[in-house]
Amino acid sequence: MRSWLWLLAGAALLPFTFLQTTIPLAAWVAPVLLLRFTRTTRARWALPALAVAMAVGAAISFRGALPGDRIAIIAAGAGVLGVVPYALDGLLGRRLSGLPRTLVFPAADVAVGFLFSTGDMGTMGHQAGTQVGNLPLLQSVSVTGLWGLAFLMAWTAPVCNELWERGFDLRAAGRSAVIWVSSLAAVLLLGGARLAFDPPTGSTVRVAALAPNRAADDAAAAARIKAGPRSAAERAELRRRYYAPALDDLLDRTVTAARSGARIVTWSEAAAYDFVEDGAAVVERAQAVARAERIYLQIGVVFLLPRERSPNVEIRAIMIDPAGAVVWNYLKTSTPLSDGNVPGPGVVPTIDTPYGRLATAICFDANFMPLIRQAGQAGADILLLPSSDWAQVTDALAQQAVLRGVENGMSVVRPARRGTSMAVDHQGRMIGYEASWFTGDARTTDHTMMVTVPIHGRPTPYSQWVGDAVAWLCLTGLLAMTVVAAVRRFRRPATAEPDRATEPRSAGLVSPG
Repeated sequence: MRSWLWLLAGAALLPFTFLQTTIPLAAWVAPVLLLRFTRTTRARWALPALAVAMAVGAAISFRGALPGDRIAIIAAGAGVLGVVPYALDGLLGRRLSGLPRTLVFPAADVAVGFLFSTGDMGTMGHQAGTQVGNLPLLQSVSVTGLWGLAFLMAWTAPVCNELWERGFDLRAAGRSAVIWVSSLAAVLLLGGARLAFDPPTGSTVRVAALAPNRAADDAAAAARIKAGPRSAAERAELRRRYYAPALDDLLDRTVTAARSGARIVTWSEAAAYDFVEDGAAVVERAQAVARAERIYLQIGVVFLLPRERSPNVEIRAIMIDPAGAVVWNYLKTSTPLSDGNVPGPGVVPTIDTPYGRLATAICFDANFMPLIRQAGQAGADILLLPSSDWAQVTDALAQQAVLRGVENGMSVVRPARRGTSMAVDHQGRMIGYEASWFTGDARTTDHTMMVTVPIHGRPTPYSQWVGDAVAWLCLTGLLAMTVVAAVRRFRRPATAEPDRATEPRSAGLVSPG
């Protein structure tokens, strides 16, 4: 019965390992307890029970974030995919021992996460995001991307279980433990050295990050204006009542920010709305402000298309230089569950300025590592990441944005409508944080974040040449270990005695404890 206590303890930690109310230590400890459960319980009972625990944990973590039917689908997916590393640990582990035995679980965990990241959700909610507050540890992603950190976290579970199964006798399981401890120590020491000896230096630029006026935004949302064919008179009336007040406020605050020293002003995603037929007027007004104030101004606009069926909106980030010229008109690449947007071509734009090389993407785009890596490969110094969140996902999305910045050696400025705005430098240090959307008075709060950002980033091994090599190595290694385990199975004589060092662990016959 004690083994079921490990399931309950691990399951209790699962909701704190991604998305909402994350606890960094929980992401390390939960797999240790759950792997203890699967190694001490027969697979026919352990895997279904674990799948249910994974599904419940996902449902709790997504509470309130999505409609119930979508949460049910996500929970079911988490239950199915979540048990794969544990199942492979049991399946392959009986034919492996020592260090290779401990590598099955982390390799499978990374492989599953990598394959999942190629889908519509990308890396959203990945447990590695819980570690963004640990700056020495975080520096590892500049070399390996998210996958190296994910491997190290997952590797903890089998190493701890190897020790646990041997009564914490280091002589019996010391090699794996020593290699794991040495790896973790090296990551922390090298990360600390990077922070200490290569901090952001040189010139900085003042950046203003604007979210829309909340009262005007709430009024437009309450009106539930939908895309679809409308007459010119209807469009003019809706614009006058709902969209013009928000746009006027944004332009006024842009002028104020520029006169307060901001050389770059970026609006959040969906800061302004208009009908696509009349969208040129929004851009022209922004061009006039950028030209008058001599600033780089990126506006976040949603254009409603004259059709009712999805996709029926364009979500754009439009950059205007100090001469008033449009230098990019970026169309959001990703298509989250409820945006209904026309997907863009997936090309991240950059521009050289006196304040470094700028790049942009929009909100959910930051969950896709190859997309943002384009900016790193282009040598971007600052990523402008206009976003539009809701309370239940804003922290998880911000975590992924921090990971993308450190992976690619660039600062990130993330103004968020209906979320928490933040800015970090290229090493993940927080240089700006604005949560007034949730805490301020909607009628009086100015949702503006002013930050001083380094204008020089750093090329990183991940962005320039490593890429997803760690994930592919895990997939290849998992395949190799599968082949080795299969060969050992068929070579082993049918009458041979069981391997007492490994058989009980994988067969679920170890006494609980």
